[in-house]
Amino acid sequence: MSKDKELPVQDHIIELLERLRRALISVIISSVAVSIFPDPSSHSYRPLIFSIMDRVRRDMTDLNNPILRPLANIFGVKEINIDLIAYSWIDSIEVILMLSLLFGLVISSPYIAKQIYDFVEPALEEREKRIIIPFVLGFSILFSSGVIYAYFVVMPLTIFFLSLIYIASGIKLIFSIEQFFSFIITGLVIVGLFFTFPLIIAVLSYLDILRPEALREKFSYIFFIVLVILAIVTPDPTPVSMIALSVPFLILYYLSYLLARKFGQHVT
Repeated sequence: MSKDKELPVQDHIIELLERLRRALISVIISSVAVSIFPDPSSHSYRPLIFSIMDRVRRDMTDLNNPILRPLANIFGVKEINIDLIAYSWIDSIEVILMLSLLFGLVISSPYIAKQIYDFVEPALEEREKRIIIPFVLGFSILFSSGVIYAYFVVMPLTIFFLSLIYIASGIKLIFSIEQFFSFIITGLVIVGLFFTFPLIIAVLSYLDILRPEALREKFSYIFFIVLVILAIVTPDPTPVSMIALSVPFLILYYLSYLLARKFGQHVT
């Protein structure tokens, strides 16, 4: 596409479909590669995705986790045993496909971002070009930070407190493999997206929809609204995830205020 000559709508649609096709092919190739790539630590052939599934299961219930260790001592919990079963022949296949697709998206995300940027780049002004790259980098860093925080803090805490009532009553924990991993992945994605809200604030400030003064004056109201939203969207029915996200929320809120001041300067 060229800025000097505007292409017909049909040509834009054709180009969009072509770039979507390339992005889809990259995701498929990456997902297949992840699903069949051998685990280098295994003496015999074992797909790496199986080792990842085992590692996730151990990490979610590992009482040696510095976050869980003091809680386990307080409540007298020696271990958390969760047995995973398959309700149907395809349960395990669904989990493998789900994890492979997730890792495939992560691996191919730079190429997908490149395809999106190449498509919209001719329509962007120079100032917008200077903003979009830092925005994408910021989104990647914040989302990744949220996923890491959820993996090592939020989800282990959530599973620990959800398991307490069953452990105390002597009930054996048995879950479908699909239910278990869907619960984990949903939590990781939600917390990852939660960590990106400073960028949303920055965009609203750039569009002159939200002023920094409003963030400073309405903190208590915004904090309450965010907690309500988290209570609705998080897969955890207890307040554990909300409490675990309160500390990073304060840090992210301050970052949002700084970004709002910076991006709001162009309208003053």
